[in-house]
Amino acid sequence: MIRSLLAALLASIALVAPASAQAPLERRASEAAGIISEKPSWPKGLFHASFSAQVSDAQLIAIGSQFFSKCGAVKAVQRASSKGPNLATFDLITEKGLVVPMTIGIQDKAPNEVSTLFFGAPVPMLKTVDEAAKALAKLGGQMSFGVWRLGEGDPEPLVTIEPDLPLAIGSAFKLYLLGTLADDVKAGRRKLSETAILGPATRSWPSGQLQDWPDGAPVTLDTAANLMISVSDNTATDLLLSTLGRARVEAMLPTMGMKNPARTRPFLGTGEMFRLKFIDGGKAGEAYAALDEAGRRAFLENGLPKTELTRDALDPSAFGGPNRIDSIEWFASASDLCRAMEWLRRNTDGAPGSDACLLRGALAISRGLDISTTQFPWAGFKGGSEPGVLNLSFLLKRADGAWFAVVATWNDPDEALDEQALMPIVQRTIWLIGQGAAKPGALSAVRIVLGRATAAVD
Repeated sequence: MIRSLLAALLASIALVAPASAQAPLERRASEAAGIISEKPSWPKGLFHASFSAQVSDAQLIAIGSQFFSKCGAVKAVQRASSKGPNLATFDLITEKGLVVPMTIGIQDKAPNEVSTLFFGAPVPMLKTVDEAAKALAKLGGQMSFGVWRLGEGDPEPLVTIEPDLPLAIGSAFKLYLLGTLADDVKAGRRKLSETAILGPATRSWPSGQLQDWPDGAPVTLDTAANLMISVSDNTATDLLLSTLGRARVEAMLPTMGMKNPARTRPFLGTGEMFRLKFIDGGKAGEAYAALDEAGRRAFLENGLPKTELTRDALDPSAFGGPNRIDSIEWFASASDLCRAMEWLRRNTDGAPGSDACLLRGALAISRGLDISTTQFPWAGFKGGSEPGVLNLSFLLKRADGAWFAVVATWNDPDEALDEQALMPIVQRTIWLIGQGAAKPGALSAVRIVLGRATAAVD
């Protein structure tokens, strides 16, 4: 879900060492840097035929000129993470103070032509996690953000922005369904091999795959959980909610650390959300939003439209901007989601192949962003979005064994959000943590409240 990379890249730079002294990957990265330039150029034979067949010279020139216009010339190329002997991500440091992540892959044999080349969105040259938090605080709208070090005791906040502010989190609510399933499995009430039967009552609107499966298909709880987390499958989500029970999930909200669970009760399914907000101009949602909790529960039983969720049934205009994101959504603060991730970390620890281990594995199918496997051998992710809502929640195990939670939730009830403004900063934050910027004594504990920063140095 949340990754956007452009094909091809970079700009000319001065090399510290002669080209002959460089490894093939570094040499090719430096040569490809000539693409980002006022007059893009690159050596003949730089690209493998398979790459040139997909990306023309004219496209490369256009891409290079566009990045040069925004970022200026590349002043340095720094390896950020390795993905293999012939594939790595480099940070391109530009004269306008921006960093452009570049992924480059080369052929194994000489002359080591480039077969893979991607540019990521430019991000400010942030040198510390503190600087990253301050950049997030400038984005506008409402932000709840934090980096926590996890260990034996309570999560230790390192950098935060309004960490206790409940905001709409989109599909990140599915973490609480995963936690409920994990708790049932741990207590012996369920096994992941159990099946639930797909039918009209749980068929929802994409994202996902199960909405296209036939009625009566048996789906294991393991499959539903994996699809729910990895591709945010909405039908898998509603199938699990129906199986586990709304009351059971709601009971788990405080157990997993949510401080204000009443805001998210009744705990909606995705199909219920679509029917409230995106059918018939959202009339059902207007009525629902005016009710108290008891009234809302009755409305879900008797007042919810029964319309089948098809492309023709949904009102396209309802997706044009934020739609009641402050009244009909799932709500949690960044610290709530940190505690949810910490609960999952502690309660999905099991031997390889065990149900507990499989549930933790669901979090790691998608890493969400381009997170270095060298820095973080294990990374769990769940995010969420709708117009005006964007969430990124990570559970990270660094190479030295240290655990971290990183959560960013951004809301604007009036305007759609630019995800490319948030994601590069969060990705840079995670890279800095991977570099050791969150070791004890190496990071200030900064709390940003409504844009005002106060620092307490460890």
